[in-house]
Amino acid sequence: MRCPECNHNQKYKDGTRCNKCRYQFVFRKKEDRISDFALRQTVQRLSDNGQQAFTTTQLALAICRLWRKKTLGPVGCGVVAIIVSAIVGLFAFSKWSWWGGALILALLLPLAIWLGRQEKSKLPFDKARKIVDQYHQAHPIQALADGTAFRHQAATPDLQDPHYAPERILVVERDDLVDMLVRNRFHLSAKAVVVSRTGYPERVFTACREFLRNHPDTPVQLVHDASPQGFAFAAQLADDSKWRFAHQRLTDLGISRSVLDNTSLLPWLSTRRFRRNGAFGGNPAKMLRAGYRVPLDYIGPKPLIGLLSAAVVGGLLLLAPEVLNAASGGEVEIDYG
Repeated sequence: MRCPECNHNQKYKDGTRCNKCRYQFVFRKKEDRISDFALRQTVQRLSDNGQQAFTTTQLALAICRLWRKKTLGPVGCGVVAIIVSAIVGLFAFSKWSWWGGALILALLLPLAIWLGRQEKSKLPFDKARKIVDQYHQAHPIQALADGTAFRHQAATPDLQDPHYAPERILVVERDDLVDMLVRNRFHLSAKAVVVSRTGYPERVFTACREFLRNHPDTPVQLVHDASPQGFAFAAQLADDSKWRFAHQRLTDLGISRSVLDNTSLLPWLSTRRFRRNGAFGGNPAKMLRAGYRVPLDYIGPKPLIGLLSAAVVGGLLLLAPEVLNAASGGEVEIDYG
């Protein structure tokens, strides 16, 4: 085990507290498939060394991508099948080594490639979320946005202030997304008021009502998951009495159905309680019918803010495969301790 605080290497038999700095280890790598050191590195990378807030979904998906990188995949499994076939052909079929090896390869290779694809597409999101919760309880993650940061605001913000005169109102589906965007100062760079569908933060939502009465041409833009519920987001808000004051100004920026086919690396998370695992990639139409969704925060905070900044100006939120590839390609040093 490598200590994430002081970098001290320690054996399991020496206890779960670092002998040098007394850090309390949370994970056992053989059981949890991740070490404290690897998780701390993932947090540092996702938060840009503490400069960016992120959601639990973003951190859990980062852990799943780390696990995915360590799987063999179809190519790796295919190579293993070739090696096994060659060895068995040489030793088990001494007289017909080439024919024997070819026969075994013909049987093993399709199975190995299929197993590799299945393993590469797995998304154990529920397990990753439990990993995040377990670590956060032992060592609070300061950069984690949980939807409570602005629960007890002391005063109603003045949206008429010339230093913060919003050009738009952005509505997201979840409270933790509000925290992530506001803590990363998206509302200032995009000149937007950010609230959730529940009206969080409450005082900001109250200020929005008054602001729209005085500035009726202010657009109210919506962003949401790629899911049946997300696609109906605008219609739901238009029928909600709480949002009736804005129903004529609603603009749906997506994620839309039309852009889901642009990439095969999208993470699909289940919306049903009895299904714990998701999948990387898949047929979008089938995944939606089966009750899966692509979360808005499917990438880290920096690339997501870049996409949202372009969306509020351009009028459409596009899924960018190159951004997704970059977001999932960060290196995390492997701890063999």
